[in-house]
Amino acid sequence: MRAIFLSDAHLRRPQDRNYQLLLEFLNRQKQLDALFLLGDIFEFWLGYRHLVFSAYVPLLEQLRRLTEAGTQLYFVEGNHDFLMGDYFSATLHCTVITEQQIISWDNQKILLCHGDLIRPNRSYRLLRGFWRSRLIRLLSRIVHPDLVWSFGIWLSNKSTKNDPNFTHRDPSPVLQAYATQQTPDCDIMVCGHFHHPVTLQHEHLKIIALGDWINQFSYAELQDGVIKLQTCPTQPNAHSDSAGQ
Repeated sequence: MRAIFLSDAHLRRPQDRNYQLLLEFLNRQKQLDALFLLGDIFEFWLGYRHLVFSAYVPLLEQLRRLTEAGTQLYFVEGNHDFLMGDYFSATLHCTVITEQQIISWDNQKILLCHGDLIRPNRSYRLLRGFWRSRLIRLLSRIVHPDLVWSFGIWLSNKSTKNDPNFTHRDPSPVLQAYATQQTPDCDIMVCGHFHHPVTLQHEHLKIIALGDWINQFSYAELQDGVIKLQTCPTQPNAHSDSAGQ
């Protein structure tokens, strides 16, 4: 069995290089059993019942092709994408994880999380709860989506500039401490959020932080029970060994 894990693309415009590279990468995936998206794939996403943000149609169409070909899709909500909505649940038949979850895959127990809740402060927890509240669900039905999009991108710009954790620092100490305190009953832990790719071993637990799909174009591949960090080639017509051709 073969699965891919990636996170933190922070997609905005289809013409952006990281957006184009992600489309090319996903288009090359053949015989892919599962795709795990671990949050902040979008720069801003809030799901609606009957519409999606137009900037994300190319990616959504690529995800639809994969799921129709038999790929199981999982999405862990991040701090930029949440309340995924009907398109993910009904059209893509995606398993949406709001915080973290242990799943069984390929004879492995895998803890999936975005990573923003590994060391959150109180103010962040309050903000996170607010964005997922009934009030936001109600406002999303009243306020025009164009205004919601503009406000979401503005807030994203502001939070990125002011977030002291958005520094690409090595998250190894934080991840080791989390594994020690939580002692999760699993074989593998995979997260995003930190924009710094890391592979660690904590006793029996293998920990992988995915890095980002902005500058590093890193991801993890799990095949036949072995998970490894990989880097997507950025040159035109370059194909990685994991493209499943």
